[in-house]
Amino acid sequence: MKTGKNRSIALSLTVALIVVLALGVACTQAAEESADSDARGTLYLVDQDWNGQLVTTAVAQILLEQEMDHTVATKFAPADSAPLFIGLETGDFHWVCCNWPSYSAALLEEYVDASDAQVERMGSVGIKGETGWYVPSYVIDGDAERGIEPAAPDLKTVGDLNNYTSVFATSDTGDKGRLLEFTAAWDTRPEERLDAFGVDFQAVFAGSEGAALAQVDAAFQRGEPVLTYLWEPHWAHAKYNLVQLEMPEWSSDCYPDGSSYNCGFPTDDVAKLAWPGLKDEFPEAYEFLSRFQMTNEQQNEIVLNLTENDLTVRQAAQEWVDANEAIWRPWIP
Repeated sequence: MKTGKNRSIALSLTVALIVVLALGVACTQAAEESADSDARGTLYLVDQDWNGQLVTTAVAQILLEQEMDHTVATKFAPADSAPLFIGLETGDFHWVCCNWPSYSAALLEEYVDASDAQVERMGSVGIKGETGWYVPSYVIDGDAERGIEPAAPDLKTVGDLNNYTSVFATSDTGDKGRLLEFTAAWDTRPEERLDAFGVDFQAVFAGSEGAALAQVDAAFQRGEPVLTYLWEPHWAHAKYNLVQLEMPEWSSDCYPDGSSYNCGFPTDDVAKLAWPGLKDEFPEAYEFLSRFQMTNEQQNEIVLNLTENDLTVRQAAQEWVDANEAIWRPWIP
């Protein structure tokens, strides 16, 4: 009986020792993981001034945090601006998802492609950018259900705009038609194109994506004409029935490769850019971000969800991550 009791006590002590050792190993591993996380510091991604970029960055941030245990923060820089490239050169910023090359040709030449340049290309993010000028379909075709007559029934090309200057004129532009632009900080060169096309219109800058789209929405609600700059991918094409005006096809003689503005916009292979120290400082993150891809359709899906359901950028990105593990899992090293 005594022997059995001793054996029972010994067994209990052994089990307790195993538990203590296991807990010790777990605590040590957790401490090491925490130390590794602390040692590598904070990874800074760039937020910019348009929703497609913001949701794409948010998807990358969520996966870096939740799947790779990185500490991640974002810093703001205007889209394709000098502060963006300077920050990537100095290490204030570590990665940006969505550079449109045709909007930053001179900056790319200086900070990325020059012999002493520091900012690193990481390849395409997967998005193909298309830019143009758009009008609501009811401007051309009318809308019988809403009692809207066509205001510019023969409008097909930018060359046709002079036939309808009074249709698009506003108090801001007097006798000239108005081209609604987003922000002068983006290198879209509207005035140069209007001059080259010989169109009697004036570019008016709303100041931001949100401000411009609010004006587009108001025009749609009232059934009024509006000519606006816009791009794809963008949620507006899912919400509004828009018609793109035909422009002369872009060629290498046209800006940004050449000096002519009598042409449309090039197709942009939207690119990832990185701080040159990213690969050494955050090697796993570098591998992940090198693999990171997003299509036009995926970006539009997230932004439309954000807009239609009044979500935050983080909420919309998280919903996409939760629903699409099969897409993003191969990106994780």
